[in-house]
Amino acid sequence: MATFQFMLATLFKLSPGQLDQTEFWFYRIGGYLIQNVLDDPAWLALMFC
Repeated sequence: MATFQFMLATLFKLSPGQLDQTEFWFYRIGGYLIQNVLDDPAWLALMFC
């Protein structure tokens, strides 16, 4: 993930602590979306119908 961190650090001028927090929330939100939105049968039915 070095590329993702480099892009965030240069684009938003983040300190190393802020960069770690941003990456943490990025993965936390992504995990939530995969577990609760994409795994829901109703959403899957809407996406593929």
